[in-house]
Amino acid sequence: MKMSFNINKVNPYIRTAIHSVISADAPIKRRIIFDYELIYLNEGQFTFTYNDIPYKCKKGCFIFIRPAIPHSFTNIKGYISQPHIHFDIAYSWLSPKIPISFKDYCDLTDEEKGYIADDIFEGYPLSPFIEFSDKSAALELFYNIIDAPADTLKRKAMLIELIEMLIADNFPDCLHTKENTSNAIKQIKDYIDAGQGLSVKLDDLEKQFSYSKFHLERQFKNQYGISLMAYRNNKRMDFARKLLEEKNVSSVSQELGFTSIYVFSRAFKQHFGFSPKEYKNKR
Repeated sequence: MKMSFNINKVNPYIRTAIHSVISADAPIKRRIIFDYELIYLNEGQFTFTYNDIPYKCKKGCFIFIRPAIPHSFTNIKGYISQPHIHFDIAYSWLSPKIPISFKDYCDLTDEEKGYIADDIFEGYPLSPFIEFSDKSAALELFYNIIDAPADTLKRKAMLIELIEMLIADNFPDCLHTKENTSNAIKQIKDYIDAGQGLSVKLDDLEKQFSYSKFHLERQFKNQYGISLMAYRNNKRMDFARKLLEEKNVSSVSQELGFTSIYVFSRAFKQHFGFSPKEYKNKR
């Protein structure tokens, strides 16, 4: 059964974020970890045995290790460059005290077993590979986190953004049920249709509905066949044309939340093929 997780509980703790190299003569033996680990294979290849299933890992892949899942690194060809981040998704008072584990489950003490985090992705397939729809953006965040000074708000904020991308692209249903998501998407559409959200941004909707903006965009397009922002922009232009029947260009621009009359005029012409002034003159 898949777990449901409240997005407001995403409050990560970075245990370590480093560049790392493993040589052929220093493989990582079977172990479990207490937290989550995100690895990018920057160079090399090896066999990654995850939950007792061997996988061939090659340069350019992201590997995501979840709590308490046994794994090992073997058959390393030369060396592997594997920058990685160990993190808790939900900070607790124990987070700073918990070490990185290199033990198999059977070798843990009772106290160490208590360190194992609940896996919010329980119920999803246990493949170690994940993908990002915007891999270049994910990589930029990933390396910025590793290179940023420790214990800074900026570093934590970047990890939150990376976790949002990871969830949206690989575990989209773990935060809420499909029924709740569908209801939220319909509310957003009704909100825009009523003319109340014509200048709303994805960041605003994320805060209002407690879903990541990546998830909202994906689900809106799945439900209505058009991206959320494209739908909003179309409705915004429809309202603009109606308002121009009674109001001047400057008033309409201000009412619809454009930063200037020039930005409004450019958007209107791009959408309809003629400027707001030309439209009013035709009437």
